[in-house]
Amino acid sequence: MDGKPQAAVGVVDEVPVVIAEAQTFIPLQVINSASKILLLGTDWLDKYKTDILSSIRKLRFISQEKTIEVDVVNARDQTVKKITSSNLCALWK
Repeated sequence: MDGKPQAAVGVVDEVPVVIAEAQTFIPLQVINSASKILLLGTDWLDKYKTDILSSIRKLRFISQEKTIEVDVVNARDQTVKKITSSNLCALWK
């Protein structure tokens, strides 16, 4: 995170993640950070036949035989505004 290696403090299995209208379940590695960035691993990218179109800032992937395209945003300056009792909830606010 922020260019520095950081060990996971834990893993939560089968976390539901919704991107556009596609829902998937992933193991989520939790780190100590106020950032609300979700990084998708290469196994997810491969599983969903993902194309990263950096020239037009799009992420295209296939879910349930349907092609889905979403905007890619620069989340470098986004942080969680309010820490809740559940860090996982804070990731999606």
